[in-house]
Amino acid sequence: MIDHFLIATIYTALIVMLLSASTLFAFHKSGDRSRIILGVIISFSVVNYIPRLIKAMDGIFQGPVLSVPMLSLALFMILSYTIYPIEVISPGWTNRKRLLMLYTPVILILSFYGLTLLFGVEYKEYSSIIEMLPHFHDFNVAFRLFICFILCLPIFLIFYIPYTRKFNNTDRTWMIVYVISGIIDVMTYLLILSYHTKIISIIYFHFTMAITALRLYMELIYRIVDKNVTNEEIMLASRDEKNEILHNIIKDENENYHKESNLFIRLEKYMIDNQAWRNPNLSLGMLTEEMGTNRTSLTNEIHKYGIDSITTYINNYRISDFIFLLNKYNEMSIKEAFYICGYRSRTTAIRNFRTITGKTPTEYFGRNIMNLE
Repeated sequence: MIDHFLIATIYTALIVMLLSASTLFAFHKSGDRSRIILGVIISFSVVNYIPRLIKAMDGIFQGPVLSVPMLSLALFMILSYTIYPIEVISPGWTNRKRLLMLYTPVILILSFYGLTLLFGVEYKEYSSIIEMLPHFHDFNVAFRLFICFILCLPIFLIFYIPYTRKFNNTDRTWMIVYVISGIIDVMTYLLILSYHTKIISIIYFHFTMAITALRLYMELIYRIVDKNVTNEEIMLASRDEKNEILHNIIKDENENYHKESNLFIRLEKYMIDNQAWRNPNLSLGMLTEEMGTNRTSLTNEIHKYGIDSITTYINNYRISDFIFLLNKYNEMSIKEAFYICGYRSRTTAIRNFRTITGKTPTEYFGRNIMNLE
């Protein structure tokens, strides 16, 4: 009886994961990576559950072997589930460099594990944490117990990510709920590593389904309907400041150029009214949706005014905004100013600054601002 219940539970969990991932892919919005990231991570679980279901249907019920590679894979998945809330809280923060840093613990653990094997360390097979505990004084056991201990830590990274930005996509309550759900998820996983029985496995799969459903709700409904950022300290430009930024952009252009095109007028108005360049995910696709046109028409439109690409167009706004911010706020760091303007890579921002102005920030401002990190 319990074998059939276990098969039905794994099958249900597989369907829930598959439908959740499909829903996230189907309802993702242009320029918003969070749903794609969460959908991909949930898809990993789908792939993981398929062999479990096949084994259960064949009457095979194997306990986990607590090897370093298996625990490293678990840490990899937990870190991956941390990328999603980071993208929600601070879109674009997870660039390639930070993504590599995020997965550094997995790389270090596997590298250290490889070295220990070279030095002849033997890792005895254990099927549960309870079975390992009496041998905690052995190095090979202590190492694995240490990995189990740090599994709970990655979820707290989301409190380190900068939050007080115009383009965050949620509120503090959302963050706390996600952290709590993440802790429960890890604790249930540690439970199954401690007591791997069929009953515990069934409980684990039910918790997994519930947490997945909660995350789906939090992504599709909660953070959109109940976004409360009114009490956060968000830097917004006033109307005069917006006009000054626009003036910096067009001062070297023909003053009458914008009168020739209704589409370009609407594009400029949208950019200024919404400070759209401060969205790190701003793209040609997002702008075409907002303008109600297509990529070719919008690209051709900006080409009329000597702008080679939409990327250049957006960067002109960001660099002008950056110059405005540092001129007005002397205490602001270059990192903070670039971040507010929509950049998530310091190297990219400085390169674009030099391309547009012909100077480095230090040369442009006549003072050393590079040390204000």
